[in-house]
Parts: sequence; structure tokens; C-alpha cells
Amino acid sequence: MRKAANRLVRNTPPMLVYAIFLLLLLFAIAPAFRVAVFGLSLDDLLQWRCFAPG
Repeated sequence: MRKAANRLVRNTPPMLVYAIFLLLLLFAIAPAFRVAVFGLSLDDLLQWRCFAPG
């Protein structure tokens, strides 16, 4: 199993790894982009107020 995993890691092109990382990063920061593009709505304010930690 370990040899197969090492072979897979060795044969994976670096560009594919970077593309997957950028896609996951985009999904992680999508809510911030939505607020920046469409502006702040009452729903956003209520979510931040009601579900904020602390």
C-alpha cells in the first residue's frame, strides 16, 4: 500500500496539486468574496450576530 501511495505521489504532476489547492482555497474564502461582490445584506448580519462564537 505504501509503495502504491509513493508511486502516486511521484507521478502526480505539480500543476494538478496546485490547481486542487487553489480550488479548495477558493471554496474556503467564497463567503468573503460573496460579501465583497454583492455587498452586505441583512441576512449576513443576522448570521454573523446569531452564530458568532462567544
